Amino acid sequence: MALALPRDFESADALQILEQARPILDLTPDAQLHVENVTRTARGTRIDFSYTQRVVLDDNTLCDVAGICVDLRAQGELKFNARGELVQAHVEPADPRQLRAIADHVSKLVANGEVYVPKPGEQIDTEQLRRQGKAWYVEQDAHGYKHLKRAWIS
Repeated sequence: MALALPRDFESADALQILEQARPILDLTPDAQLHVENVTRTARGTRIDFSYTQRVVLDDNTLCDVAGICVDLRAQGELKFNARGELVQAHVEPADPRQLRAIADHVSKLVANGEVYVPKPGEQIDTEQLRRQGKAWYVEQDAHGYKHLKRAWIS
């Protein structure tokens, strides 16, 4: 797939260009794209971006919260020559150490009894969670993904 900037390209068009480049960048459909910077020179245009991608933690140490989703942020860039033709696309994947650190942190929260896992359909009462010393709870979204939510901040 060839990608080129329109002749009347403006910085405000960068997100639309990123969406068109999604297949080239090999990003999943649920990755959220954010334009960080657009640089234009006589030699070409560069679009720096970040993306947020959902990752499911399936670690066995997570017990009841296995399958919880976390969002990881990474970055990339698109470079276009003076004619507006794409000459380079680079995506820096999310750091696996960051994912491991998040998984370790969540497993410690679970091991310390700080995460409440509600029964299906149960309404969360944050005051009751505060009295129980559970600062976190699991919430399931409309798509069936589990998310860790903060009940209260001490």
